[in-house]
Amino acid sequence: MLITFCAKIFLFQPFLLYLYIQFKTIYMTKLQCTRFSLIKNTKPLGTEDLLTVLNEIASDKYKVQIDEIRKAENPSKSPLKDKLPLFTPTGIFSHRSMAGLESYNGIICLDIDGVSNPQELKEKAKDLHWVYAAFITPSGQGLKVLVKTHATAETYKQTEILVAEAFHNITGCLRDNHCKDIARIQFVSHDPDIYINEHSVTF
Repeated sequence: MLITFCAKIFLFQPFLLYLYIQFKTIYMTKLQCTRFSLIKNTKPLGTEDLLTVLNEIASDKYKVQIDEIRKAENPSKSPLKDKLPLFTPTGIFSHRSMAGLESYNGIICLDIDGVSNPQELKEKAKDLHWVYAAFITPSGQGLKVLVKTHATAETYKQTEILVAEAFHNITGCLRDNHCKDIARIQFVSHDPDIYINEHSVTF
């Protein structure tokens, strides 16, 4: 009886391995980010799936706030931006600083400012097979471009430069040189035409 039981376990192993792989694919590979309530708050609200935040940007959740910001004479300097929630797309932080990084998820976020036609730039970003997501900024005058990479926290700076250079070479647009560190916070936005490619190639 023991031999029969062991034989059944042995035959069952491939199925158990399949279940483990599926579980890991669905649950363990989700990109996690950190939410913050306001720009002045350094303590996080908690962690969230990055895809959830991106889907909120696609929804009407922040539409009213973003519409008001974009009506301003100078949207990029509007004080209303400071009332928006924020998130760190690069991973999990215990507090908002590089020292607070607990887990880096491999995401690099390019901040492209002063774009005359962000929708057109987003269309160019869509053609790049390594772009994970792209959405128009709260001001309506820029684009956030998210890229999945094989970078670690230690190799982040070098990889970020390579990603920024690749994007510039193809699109002609430079990322903001002051918004490139791993702990950089990002405002939520409203972009019903947000681009998300869950099957993007890892840079």
